[in-house]
Amino acid sequence: MSGIYIHIPFCSKRCNYCDFYLVTNLDLISKFISSLKKEITLYSELVKENEFDTIFFGGGTPSILSADQIEDLLVHLAKSFKISKFPEITLESNPEDFLDKNPGEYRSAGINRLSLGVQSFINSELKFLTRQHTSEEAQTVIQNAFKHFENISLDIIYSLPSQTIEDLDLSLTKAIELGVSHISAYTLTYEKKTVLYKSFEKKLFEKNTDSREAELYNYVSEKLTGNGFEHYEVSNFAKENSRSRHNLKYWHYENYLGLGPSAHSFFNGKRWNNFNSISKYNSFLAVNDLPAEEQYEPDMDQKHLEYVMLALRSDGINFKRYRELFNEDFKVKFKKQISEIIKNNFALLDTYRFYLNENGYAIADEIISKYF
Repeated sequence: MSGIYIHIPFCSKRCNYCDFYLVTNLDLISKFISSLKKEITLYSELVKENEFDTIFFGGGTPSILSADQIEDLLVHLAKSFKISKFPEITLESNPEDFLDKNPGEYRSAGINRLSLGVQSFINSELKFLTRQHTSEEAQTVIQNAFKHFENISLDIIYSLPSQTIEDLDLSLTKAIELGVSHISAYTLTYEKKTVLYKSFEKKLFEKNTDSREAELYNYVSEKLTGNGFEHYEVSNFAKENSRSRHNLKYWHYENYLGLGPSAHSFFNGKRWNNFNSISKYNSFLAVNDLPAEEQYEPDMDQKHLEYVMLALRSDGINFKRYRELFNEDFKVKFKKQISEIIKNNFALLDTYRFYLNENGYAIADEIISKYF
């Protein structure tokens, strides 16, 4: 089974930490939808043998689109692609969008999983992150969303300057109490060219040290796993049967088709991305050309590094899958590395896989860089 990612690039404004490709001119939405439907049509013949069981509307802010617009896109996808009988269909959204919209309309349109960018339940932190909702509004939206959705995920950002364990605990506790089934917890990153990074360069605040960030990360893991969540990827936690099926496509090195400006694809061993420009995206599709650039097939060394990196950040190296991809025995090839990583209490080994434990998750990137 394959996945579909659809990048909806529109946002009412850019948050200070965001470096994703986005567009704030909402007058372009109608033309974009026409282009997107044409892109779907062009791909329909190219992937007609593939079945898709996940659809993920990411952004940007997909919830800026109306429920009718989302339904229109889902109907067109169903006409163009082979969609499985029970697909996971996720809509990323900001809480403020549901202050004057009914989430039930999106459920009726076909969305069955809601991912809300809450980021924090502390108003001062939301203000620092230049978010447009309050803690109280987010709580109201989540409670209302549960009238229509069983599967709700929250994004939480932590390691803000001067954030205390008590601050972090408040946001995590509130998320747990609200009853969500999935939490993605990300450290605050300082991407160049963002307003946040420029503020940091001006020394308006100090970043947390690596040791402090590790302390906060460990607290996130302990708090959530202690409250019934499975830590199934470095930054992701899920209640039983609530893993993100779509994101597992990325981490398990499976096919996914990216649609919309700046979207990335990995299909049948090849990688490519769409133009990082809505005007260029529209102009290519206006003449029935796919808006893709930089298509390439990773060599075996690249594939190996990609697979190991993605796998160790989630379920670990599945020995059967590794042999299918590389025609080698992982346990034999990396016997010395496996032994050393386990000896240092960063990983575990069983009959089927080699995987990082909580200690290993905390320094996953370092382990991958050093040993693989």
